[in-house]
Amino acid sequence: MIDPCEPVAQGRLQVLRNVDGWLVLTITSMCLMGLLFIGSATSDDALFAAQQGRQSLFVVVGLGVGFFIVLPHYVHILRGSWFFYGVAVVALLGLPYFAPSINGARRWYVFPGFSIQPSEFAKIAVVLALAALLRFKSRAKTFDGLIVPMLVAGVPALLILKQPDLGSSLVFGPVLLAMCYVAGASARSILLLLLIASGVMVFAYFELMHDYQRVRVDVWAQHWSWDDSNLNTHEVREVLRDKGFQPWQALIAMGSGGWLGHGLGMGPQNRYDFLPYRSEDYLFAVVGEETGFLGCLLALALVAMLVLGLFAIASRSRERFGKLVCVGVGTWLGAQSLFHVAVCGWLVPSTGLPLPLMSYGGSSTLAMLMALAICINIGARREPILAGDGFQ
Repeated sequence: MIDPCEPVAQGRLQVLRNVDGWLVLTITSMCLMGLLFIGSATSDDALFAAQQGRQSLFVVVGLGVGFFIVLPHYVHILRGSWFFYGVAVVALLGLPYFAPSINGARRWYVFPGFSIQPSEFAKIAVVLALAALLRFKSRAKTFDGLIVPMLVAGVPALLILKQPDLGSSLVFGPVLLAMCYVAGASARSILLLLLIASGVMVFAYFELMHDYQRVRVDVWAQHWSWDDSNLNTHEVREVLRDKGFQPWQALIAMGSGGWLGHGLGMGPQNRYDFLPYRSEDYLFAVVGEETGFLGCLLALALVAMLVLGLFAIASRSRERFGKLVCVGVGTWLGAQSLFHVAVCGWLVPSTGLPLPLMSYGGSSTLAMLMALAICINIGARREPILAGDGFQ
């Protein structure tokens, strides 16, 4: 007698054999590198000393959840895309009423022993919803194929901006552009999206941003005019001690590392507590200070390998939902990493974005590992496409 569960078990075993081992190795390496530098950034700080252990737990839970996401066919994820999106929007809508104010922002639902940041999971939800919407190529070339995706990405982005969380809201822009482009949107449509996004940013600066966010933008704009002739003036020094303190300390840390850095746990800005939020928003500055230019290259190389691996899955996939999900997740990972690095180098205003898989943060780590597991699921399957739209 044949066990009816045997074909299912054999199919899942075959999926596990098809998993991209290099992709898993890259993900694991990034998580371990993050744990190493979180430990270095918090070892001398009694208030945050538990972060390395907690991050280890987040990674283990994320990898465990990811394993079970890989097993079932991702068509089930497609069917639940709009449900996930609806849950994410409702969770964001509830923050002003049910989330406590922490550091002037309402971003987290706090429960006994842990908290959840819905904006991180909203990124997955938007990628899935856009992929479900744009999987029909003809829709990407129509007017509603431009406006509706903008609304799908724009509603969560504006809700996140109002928390306030400027950094997370900015990630949705590159994701929307990349997915619309891969779905077949014309160059004129992409240009129109860019123009609209630029207009929204100008409007947000004057109407939606909080005062401290505008100050960050203003100080960033000012610092480009500083040089040896005015850097030691009283006015500039006052800015660096106050409104520009965080990015200035990060820039000092990055610049002092040289080729090989000061050594793990030996960076002055890190060790003597000059650099705030160094295990989260400024982790890459710790990497630069303690392992130098070569350590930065290694971190960026791991990010690049992971992004290219996701895009490689997208290029191999003929099924459009899977292709678009991999493009969306890869763009999210790459854009957020670049924003984080640019903030540490003061190339853009401070945005408060973690470095994916490396910075401390439970919601950020879990959301990214879940998204990557979906992409691994897609890459482990080769779906036959018989419809003409799948080949175009």
